[in-house]
Amino acid sequence: MADGLIYFEDGELIAEIGNARVFKMNDKLFLEKGPGHTLWALEDELPDYIQQLESWPQGECLEIGLGLGVASEYLLSFPKVKSLTTVEIDKDVIDVQKIVNPIKDKRHLILNANGLYYAYETKRMFDFIFLDFYDVIDEETLPVIADMVTACHRVLKSDGKMIGWLDKYTSGDHAAIFMSLFE
Repeated sequence: MADGLIYFEDGELIAEIGNARVFKMNDKLFLEKGPGHTLWALEDELPDYIQQLESWPQGECLEIGLGLGVASEYLLSFPKVKSLTTVEIDKDVIDVQKIVNPIKDKRHLILNANGLYYAYETKRMFDFIFLDFYDVIDEETLPVIADMVTACHRVLKSDGKMIGWLDKYTSGDHAAIFMSLFE
């Protein structure tokens, strides 16, 4: 196990590629990125996705941020989803996700790219866009999220829907600003 781990000292390291490590603890997977041991994704975020995504995913879908692929799998479970393009900037995250939670659905395409650049460069249009490329919503990440929302509006069909993952621990002020980005 890597040195300096605090919250995974009882966990089992099951995959590590570059700066991405996946631990298993209490039968749940946790994705950790970077030298500072930043928790990036949890396998048990599915209830949050179920609540937040409601019945919106359909048609051609775009997801910015891969994590453990939990949201991707959930999006692909919707019967009206024709395709899902997931854009992930970190190649290590893609590689480790393919080991611990491979998604074998021919409708799913994972691209190793910068989501902001992709949104400005692609010619594709999407019916549903889900943003999940940040680990916290605060004064530092809100401007980055706002930039991504602006870029993604460019590729969102006029009758499409876009939403971002809202961390349930986000403060009220930050949550209100975050939600206003999608109005």
